[in-house]
Amino acid sequence: MDREAKKALRVQYDQRKPEMGVVCWRSGDQMWIAVSEDAKADYNGTLFQLKLGSWPNRELQKAFTEDPESFQWLLLKKLDYKERDEDHKDDLELLFLMCMEEYPQAQRMRPGKR
Repeated sequence: MDREAKKALRVQYDQRKPEMGVVCWRSGDQMWIAVSEDAKADYNGTLFQLKLGSWPNRELQKAFTEDPESFQWLLLKKLDYKERDEDHKDDLELLFLMCMEEYPQAQRMRPGKR
């Protein structure tokens, strides 16, 4: 791939509008949720770490290691936004709190973070 093609792809990537919201990993009655500013990238990164056995949430890692086929991933609540470069942390925090109310059995996916 030549430089111009790489540059064009980079510009296209930088201008994309990723899905933001609250993501969920679920296995049976257990569910773990977290805020995500790029759901697709978070899915790929989390799945990679879970398969590697290095996810920081030991309970989630243990459940995944025992039965990876039982896990389902979904974007639980999607943030509707217009501008990519705006700060969406407060809106994402509100969505997270709404999900915690709606799913009281849910646990935080990332220890110490939302």
